Amino acid sequence: MGSRLSGQGLIRLVLVLLIGATCTAAQLADVAAFEEHKDSPDIESSGITITKRVDEVNLIFTVTDSKGHFVSALPSSAFQFLDNHQPPRAMGYFHPQTDLPLRVGLLIDESDSIRGRFKFEQKAASTFLKKILRPDVDRAFVVGFDGTVNLAQDMTGNVDQLGKAIHSLKSEGETSLYDAVIFACDKLQQNRESQVTRRAIILISDGMDTKSRAILTDAEEAAARADVVIYALSTNNLEDNKHPKGDAVMTLLTEPTGGHILPAREEGDLKQAFTQVEKALRSQYAVGYHPADFKPDGSFRSIEITARKKGLKVQHRKGYFAPVESAGP
Repeated sequence: MGSRLSGQGLIRLVLVLLIGATCTAAQLADVAAFEEHKDSPDIESSGITITKRVDEVNLIFTVTDSKGHFVSALPSSAFQFLDNHQPPRAMGYFHPQTDLPLRVGLLIDESDSIRGRFKFEQKAASTFLKKILRPDVDRAFVVGFDGTVNLAQDMTGNVDQLGKAIHSLKSEGETSLYDAVIFACDKLQQNRESQVTRRAIILISDGMDTKSRAILTDAEEAAARADVVIYALSTNNLEDNKHPKGDAVMTLLTEPTGGHILPAREEGDLKQAFTQVEKALRSQYAVGYHPADFKPDGSFRSIEITARKKGLKVQHRKGYFAPVESAGP
């Protein structure tokens, strides 16, 4: 009897071994403590909670060549990773062309300034979601914003419901751009799951905010905290103004996240922009690593990824806020 495990004991042993393959020593100690005392009546009645320090950084990035074409399938050795200017203590995983579940927030400007293009924007956005979302894997939500922020469709994988929500939006009023971005970031952050996911915001707007209670820096910080990539489809007329203020705003919103702006004023431009975003989402790398000298103090930590081969450009978020380690009661 001493050399045999019960069915329940064997399951516990397998779980501990699996967790041990990816956890730090501190995390393993937590797991061992829980396994030792989980059947004790005090574990629930005393109100004690067991917390685990999670110091793995999950990062999504894309690589393009000198002509702007996406490059995939490069090995991890093709890149140098720096976290707060130091190489990671350990690499957790690396996927050169990830199929991680996708969570998308589609933000559509409903203000008067884009009224003339609203119909083809709705059509293109609906077609994009139908093409990019995989059944039973990916999900999205739809937000329209004018003077207020309107959640037209909550998170779902049903592309028909998403399409109906997009076509239900009406163009009118002012623009609460920053409030809409913060709302979408908060929603993506609140919907974090046990599995690692890719989070993206697709923003269709001219970038001119006239009504938000928040300011630009609030929206920038929200994007950094949500670990989200923002792609902005600009409806500005570059023939009249080659450097519109709205594009400058959207550059500040997108580039620190690893995203970028694409022209989308005309119907052909908009279709091409959605195609480019689709290619980017299908060409993403995913990496998880453990930073050196990590402190769970809520501070901002910079990220640098460079390709060892000349001519390649890596687009990634520029940093993250370290999670604050919560103490049990």
